[in-house]
Order: sequence, then structure tokens, then C-alpha cells
Amino acid sequence: MIKKVPVSQLCVGMYVHDLGGSFLEHSFWRSRFLIQNERKLKKLQTSRLEWVLIDTSRGIDLPAGGAAAVAPAPHAAKTHAAEPAPPPATPEQQAFDDAKDIIDGSREQVKQLFADAELEGKIDLRQIEGLVQDMADSIEGHPDALTSLARIKRADQYLYAHSVAVSALMTALARTLGLSDEQVRLAGMAGLLHDIGKVRDPDEAPGKLGRPIQPPQELLRQHPGNGAEVLRRDPGVPPEIIDVCLHHHERVDGKGFPDGLVGESTSLLARMAAICNYYDEATTTRPFKKGWDPAFTLFKMLKSSGQFDTDVLGAFVRTVGRYPLGSIISLTQSELGLVVEQNPDMPELPVVKIFYSIRWSHAIPERRVNLADPDCPSRVLPVVAPVDWAQSGLPVPSIL
Repeated sequence: MIKKVPVSQLCVGMYVHDLGGSFLEHSFWRSRFLIQNERKLKKLQTSRLEWVLIDTSRGIDLPAGGAAAVAPAPHAAKTHAAEPAPPPATPEQQAFDDAKDIIDGSREQVKQLFADAELEGKIDLRQIEGLVQDMADSIEGHPDALTSLARIKRADQYLYAHSVAVSALMTALARTLGLSDEQVRLAGMAGLLHDIGKVRDPDEAPGKLGRPIQPPQELLRQHPGNGAEVLRRDPGVPPEIIDVCLHHHERVDGKGFPDGLVGESTSLLARMAAICNYYDEATTTRPFKKGWDPAFTLFKMLKSSGQFDTDVLGAFVRTVGRYPLGSIISLTQSELGLVVEQNPDMPELPVVKIFYSIRWSHAIPERRVNLADPDCPSRVLPVVAPVDWAQSGLPVPSIL
């Protein structure tokens, strides 16, 4: 049932069906969402909105005796029949809806942020603090939703989408490492700004994205310094963020750039950024290269020698899963499975949705299987080569 409720009577757990006002009266990117925490509730209550519509079929209702009006069904006068209510969203569906909301809105914010940096030569961190907090809240509730959806990118928005993806991964990794709330915030902001030096790169600048050539190495090596220069112009930018921008291409063996730092002479946040940046770049298809499958990317990263901090990389694998959500993996029963859920205590044995027979080369009825179940006959075959399943024409099912 749709009800009109004063903003003062909203509470955590209600599902907002429509915001009762223009976009000038609030700062929400989306008009339908679950009030999932006190911070989002406070954001509604401190807005200029007086009322909203809630959907009691998708969230909790007002307590008995609460004042509310039942909103008329759309086009009721014409149809004379109530439209059937949509089925309640599952917690997983809601988590993915909220994550998509954050990602879509954040890409636009980062696009504007980078444009301002290019035109004015400085950064206003207040624009992204709320965004990073939204990411942290989403990751705390359902870590896989944000980090898996952030891999989806349009070629003409790669720079912004990559920045958002690295920010999401940095935030999630900081949570796994048990860093303080302040360090989590710095990690997320550093992820958003780590590639801001690319606004000077003609192959990456706004309006010129997606050219089918690989950026020259000279430009690649210049962007950390260019970005640090932009960030230093604003005295409000924390030094930790500048450091990540400058050193996210360093390696623990000293073969990175721009300073060839060795081991822990590179800060923890910069070592985290090196991993998150590499993973997102490797799994993304660009005009000049095909993206690797997430599971194969982790296989390559774990096999690398001297490039990454092994302890931080281990935490990263625990963060995204040995077989990240959305990965397609080969199983011992000559079947393919889509990873749909992680087993945090057994990252090498995820929950999969089996959907394709390799032996018979055709789709089979989908079934959900927990590979960690002791009675499960299927096991994961080793990942030894990249496979571009997206171009194979497979009928890949939905994660949900």
C-alpha cells in the first residue's frame, strides 16, 4: 500500500516510493529507496521536504495510530481497478538498487569534480565526503553489491567510472583491514582522486574518452605528478590523499614510478591503491584491450612477484572473494557457474548459479549450488588463462 507520510514520522526500514517535492528540496539521486540507516533518515529529515510516499509492501509501515494518508492509485479514475503491487524487494535486490544509485550519482559528481579541477585548478572535498560515506554504508550492508556493479563502465565515461570503482574497492579493502573510520574515509576519497592527473591527458580528458589507442608511456608516467600538483593547490586536501595520487603506481620491489619506492616506504593507503587500481584496470575492457575475467585477474596478481604487498593483497582477495561476484568459473562436472554469493570463511568455494553444460555446449536449467557444502560434487577448475565470456554468446543469467 502507498501512504503519504510526514517526513517527521519516517523511520529506518521504510521504503520511500516517491519524494514529495522537487529536486531543489533534496539531494537524493533517486526517488525510490530503502531508508537503511540513521544517516539516510537524518538526511531526509533535514531536507526541505514535508512529506514522502512510502510503500508498505517493500518496507515497514507506520506504527499503529500513526497519522498517514493513503495515496490514490495512479490513474484510478480511468482504470477503476487497483494495480497489483510489485513483489517486495529482497534484501539482495535492494542492496544492488542502492549500489546502482550510488554509482550512477557518483560518476556524475566525479565528472563535475574533474571538470572543475581542470578549469579552476583546485578541488572542493566537500563535494565527495557525502558520496564516500554512502559507499561506506553500502559496503557495510552488502560489500559485494557496490564492488561488483562498479566494474560496469561505458567507454565514454571510463575515467570517472574507474575513479568510482577504485574508491569503492579502497573503501571495502579498508574495512577488511580494520582501519579506523577516518582512514576508511581517506581511503575512499583517495580512490576517487587518484587519477585526477589524467584531466591533462588528451586521451582521458572529458569529452575525448575512448580513443582506440593505448596512452603513451610518457603520459602514463606523468599523471601521478600532475595530479599531486592539482591537489596541492588546495590546502584543505589531506596529505594522505596527495600521497596516494602520487604513489599509486609504485611497486614493493622498487620498480614502480615515479619515485621507485621499495616496500613499506610506500604508505599503506598507496599500497592499497596500487592493488585496487591494477585490479579495476585489468578487469575493464578498453578500446585498446580486452578486460580479463575477475578470477583470472586475481590469479595473475597472486602469481606476480614483487609487484604488490602480499599481506594487503591477501586482504584484497578476502574483500572481493577468490572468485568475485559475477565471475564465470568452470566446474569439474563440465559445467559453467556464475558466482552469485561469497562464503567469507571459504573464499575459494563460493555460491554459484550453474547454467551451462560445457560437454553438450548448451544452456541447462539454472540451479543454485553452494560449493562449500560438503555434499557438493562440483569443484572449481584452476583458472589458467583469460576467457572472454562476454563475447562468447553464452546465455549468462542474472546475479540475483
